[in-house]
Amino acid sequence: MGQMSKFNELLKNEQLLHAISEQGYQEPTEIQTKAIPLVLAGHDIIAKSNTGTGKTASFGLPLIQQISEKQMKQVLVVCPTRELALQVEEELRKFCKYIEGIKLVSVFGGVPIDRQIRAIKKGVQIIVGTPGRLNDHIRRKTIKLHDCDCVVLDEADEMLNMGFREDIEFILSKAKPEHQTILFSATMPKPIRQIAVTYLKDPVEIEIKSKHKTVDAIQQIFYDIPRGEKKREVLQTLLSYYNPKLCVIFCNTKAGVDDLVESLSKSDHKAHALHGDIKQERRTKIMNNFKNAKQCILVATDIAARGIDVNNIDLVVNYDLPQDNEIYVHRIGRTGRAGKNGQAITLVQGNRQFNQLKGLMKFTKAEITRQEIPTKVDIDAIRKEKLKQEIVSIAKTMSETAIDFELINELYAEGLGHQGIIAALLAMITNTVDAPVASTTMPQMQKIKRPVLKGGIDIKLSIGKNSRVTPKQIEDAILISTQAESSQIGKIDLRNKYCIVNVDKKIAKQAVSQLDGASINKRTINARFYKKEMIN
Repeated sequence: MGQMSKFNELLKNEQLLHAISEQGYQEPTEIQTKAIPLVLAGHDIIAKSNTGTGKTASFGLPLIQQISEKQMKQVLVVCPTRELALQVEEELRKFCKYIEGIKLVSVFGGVPIDRQIRAIKKGVQIIVGTPGRLNDHIRRKTIKLHDCDCVVLDEADEMLNMGFREDIEFILSKAKPEHQTILFSATMPKPIRQIAVTYLKDPVEIEIKSKHKTVDAIQQIFYDIPRGEKKREVLQTLLSYYNPKLCVIFCNTKAGVDDLVESLSKSDHKAHALHGDIKQERRTKIMNNFKNAKQCILVATDIAARGIDVNNIDLVVNYDLPQDNEIYVHRIGRTGRAGKNGQAITLVQGNRQFNQLKGLMKFTKAEITRQEIPTKVDIDAIRKEKLKQEIVSIAKTMSETAIDFELINELYAEGLGHQGIIAALLAMITNTVDAPVASTTMPQMQKIKRPVLKGGIDIKLSIGKNSRVTPKQIEDAILISTQAESSQIGKIDLRNKYCIVNVDKKIAKQAVSQLDGASINKRTINARFYKKEMIN
């Protein structure tokens, strides 16, 4: 409670304080401590702050308090991407959990505008959106800025990099003269300064200074890949070694993302692609699955990853070196959040990339440590250590009623001693979980022999042998999309142009919904129930 008292000193709305306490907020970050009083005082603000510092709360909390006190009618938050807009809306909605009368909506392209218009016409106090779609609404007069008391520009530098300067200036020019403007940016290039001079009134500047530009809780490592070795094979080896629960891998291009996801799908590593060519509905499903997954890999471009705000990402991989030093800071800031430790690894090949890495170290003022690529012996050793820790943990917490003494006695009767039983069990476990050091050899087109599930449902996917898809790729796509168990997937019947998959009735609807419009083996597929089977 002592730590929460610091939030009590900044804010006075009890419902708001209750909501942030419930979300796990304890002590305000530096940007929150500096920005909240200034926002409440009505100042225009220029805040230079990196990702992962708590920006949304630094403007969202004081603005929500003012809306609840009827001091503000409407707030407009402008974000560079659809993913970030959704993320900001979700966080603000959590802050409003116990406050009645505050309505929020997010608006962005890629979805029908009619639904957004209906939501806005019902009356909203907070609108979060991307520049292009916000301008559409302003021109249609569904958003009228004469009631807008505050405009927030989130990640302004990124919006300028994406070519949204005219859109931003149009929005600011249409807002009422006495509105408040809050500008957040990781960098302050000349165009940002020009916008500030033109549209902000006596702004107060905030800069969060730190010794390092990157988070201290992140262990930064690089691997120097010898010439002649394939980067994809090295990546698969590293994924086997680190065995992350939630991992984000960054590529510089959309094609690079698709190629890498296809490669990973042929190994034991399940991965999702996230980039601008994927339909918005599908991207939202991917992000929801990623947030709720026990184990998942996301391969993304920098722009598409802007909305990723998940606290328990334990590994970030720079598969491609970023094209800008600031992008590196944004990338690795996805891990090491909320007081947790994280790891960021970078793959380097050749002198040019090594020199680029040295430039990154100089820019971030942080040491990026070189490590040797793990061997199979290294991977086996770390797996054995993890297995030992799991066995010790289970043994310490297992109740006596959970022990099958009858089975143990039967094994003794077969002539097996303690060591023989333990050795056999370990062999069973390691044969199940042990994966070879990653290889890029093409999978064979054999059928996986699976039974037709009792009470199972057949679904039809518009991809087959002609697309050189394998049953393993289809199985992985279903497992990733639904978070199902392998036992919930039955017979996979590959035809030339399509396939029929028998799945557990419990996951059938979700499988059809998630896979319709998804990509398998670089092909966008359709999914439906086979022979119009219906589920009650």
